Amino acid sequence: MAKDPRIDRLRKVPLFDTCNEKQLEFIASRVDEVDVSAGRVLTEQGRSGGEFFIILSGDADVKRGGKTVATLGAGDYFGEIALLDNGARTATVAATTALRCLVLSPRQFQDVLYQDPAIAVNMLHAVVRRLRAATQLPSD
Repeated sequence: MAKDPRIDRLRKVPLFDTCNEKQLEFIASRVDEVDVSAGRVLTEQGRSGGEFFIILSGDADVKRGGKTVATLGAGDYFGEIALLDNGARTATVAATTALRCLVLSPRQFQDVLYQDPAIAVNMLHAVVRRLRAATQLPSD
């Protein structure tokens, strides 16, 4: 049986770089590979969550309050916060070029988190790093 090429793509994503082969195989079995046209809005700030995206190629702008706050490219990911807390999207993300993405639906995302506690812990660490970088948190 040929090795799933999505495993190597996932291995290059910082969120999953500590995952072992078995964990990567499980995640790869859950993701869909999707092409997105330039200009398409993938998440909208304030709207309820949807999918989790991992960019394989292309660029996307992240906007909060209508202001561009970041540009995402290959290896970047977004959409996890709304899926973790079932809350509203924290930003609008729109493709500035054609994108190729790996996508997890809410159900697939939950499958990945519950399959292995180490994956969930890695995800929480990544979310905390993002929150620390994006907000002025009170010191401990």
